[in-house]
Amino acid sequence: MSQPQKTRRPPSPASRKGARQEARRRLPLVGILIVVVAVVLVGAVAITQLGGDDSNDQPSGGGSVAEVQPVTVSGQPLTPFPGNGADDPSIGATAPVIDGKSFDGTPESVGGAIGRPSLVVFVAHWCPHCRAEVPRLVEWRADGTIPEDIDLVAVSTGVQSDLPNYPPSAWLEQEGWPGRVMTDDADGTAAGYYGLPSYPYFVALDAQGRVVTRATGELDQQAIEDVVSQLQAG
Repeated sequence: MSQPQKTRRPPSPASRKGARQEARRRLPLVGILIVVVAVVLVGAVAITQLGGDDSNDQPSGGGSVAEVQPVTVSGQPLTPFPGNGADDPSIGATAPVIDGKSFDGTPESVGGAIGRPSLVVFVAHWCPHCRAEVPRLVEWRADGTIPEDIDLVAVSTGVQSDLPNYPPSAWLEQEGWPGRVMTDDADGTAAGYYGLPSYPYFVALDAQGRVVTRATGELDQQAIEDVVSQLQAG
């Protein structure tokens, strides 16, 4: 059985009068609240304008961090590494000069005649082999396997914020990377010009910027000693 519909009784004149009086009493309070909210909003805007955006305030090289940086290239690209140093057609070729920046915007470069040999290592933060190899390189630098007269440079490339171990700046800092760091751009331009096939990727250059040898994958103690010997002999 359905419930009967009910009709509300209209309010009496007295009750309507009381409601109007109550509404008038509330008007000053509403006005006060509006003023308070307006003052708070104006203050917030002023603070925001004064404080600014820290990421935009920091000049290049002044402490801000960017995981990728623009690069410029001069010279011809190396051939893609074939995977076997003995069959590498780029041995003896002059490597292109890559001008870029470190994570904090400090100018950095790889290649060129810098007066001493270089060992350039291309690494990706998400690559498990890179994450295994970097601590070894840190140790080999510390124990003298990679002497101080060899310029040790890490090129951070292949950066993707949705992959593990991001950001690379924090990773290399945590590992205590003992050499220079240059960041590649979002397109991997530096890696492409140096013929990268996979990670980690090593390019050894003599003091004139010519390719002495290249290698890819995790290198063991003997392999890194062989690279160093070739650099020192060249």
